[in-house]
Amino acid sequence: MMEETTYILESNTSDYPEYILPCNKEDVYVFVTLFTTILNSFLFIFGITGNCLVLWILIIHESLVSFTNVFIFNLSIADLILTACLPFFVVYHRQGWVFGAVACKVFSVLFSIGFYSGILFLTFLTYHRYVSVVDPLSALKTKRPLFGILITVLAWSISIFASIPVMIFHAQTAHADFTKCEYNQIFPVLVSHYQQNVFFVLAFCVIIFCYFKIIRTLQQSRSQRNHKPVKLILIIVVVYFFSWAPYNIAMLLVSFHHQQIFMDCELTKHLEYAKYVTEKIAFSHCCLNPILYAFVGIKFRRHLKNLLICYRPCKHRDHHTTRVNSQDQYHNETGSVY
Repeated sequence: MMEETTYILESNTSDYPEYILPCNKEDVYVFVTLFTTILNSFLFIFGITGNCLVLWILIIHESLVSFTNVFIFNLSIADLILTACLPFFVVYHRQGWVFGAVACKVFSVLFSIGFYSGILFLTFLTYHRYVSVVDPLSALKTKRPLFGILITVLAWSISIFASIPVMIFHAQTAHADFTKCEYNQIFPVLVSHYQQNVFFVLAFCVIIFCYFKIIRTLQQSRSQRNHKPVKLILIIVVVYFFSWAPYNIAMLLVSFHHQQIFMDCELTKHLEYAKYVTEKIAFSHCCLNPILYAFVGIKFRRHLKNLLICYRPCKHRDHHTTRVNSQDQYHNETGSVY
């Protein structure tokens, strides 16, 4: 997954792999270096802060018995994994890979696992809400804590298995004036890109089917149940799609470039720009979920206010705490952070 700087640094023909024609991309390199430094620094600060707050609220104030909370918890861990890789990309774009061969494999695999686990837990989150709305009796049978543990282990195991090509073929390679962390063959590059695309499309086919059934069931039902979690999960899914879909499209076009379907230099440079811009849009998703919880999740917002009130004078604290506790008691029937 960390092949992002593979093709932008050298304009010397001898430094290019055989499957890529020489093309001076120095202007792309200057843009990417500045763009990555600014955006990754910003996203790292907000991503770490926001997702740590989510984990803190779930651990301290909420029950991880709820499947929704379990999936949100793991989704935040996946976002933290991706966020933790961002500073290394900054150094990589500016100085090359200076962290060694072992670190190259480790961070490449972590980045890949973060991507796959994020989409998996989002799919499981949607499917769980689908079962809860469409077939509530069936949902009651799967609310045992052991079932949640098994789903969590399954999701992380699939993510690790999907990252095996990265684990095997990603390696540190030394060039004339730049050390890279990249795939050492063209075939695993194509396998990785197409695997990401297929994974993304299949997951969203499942998600779209689930929400089609959810919306249809809610329209036919006269029940006055609280469907706030459905609304929030739908927003999370939509944001995830618009964050990662452009990146997956760009990577598909990059795969076509690797296969020499089009080799025009200017077109290739435009593709490089698109790839890096969409990559940053995808990374921005790491700090968007906590913002969504704060604006849409009632209980999350109250827990966050309760945390902030700890820094106010004592005379304001008692009144606020009493009011928040009474509100939380009312909303505890939802069983999740929403």
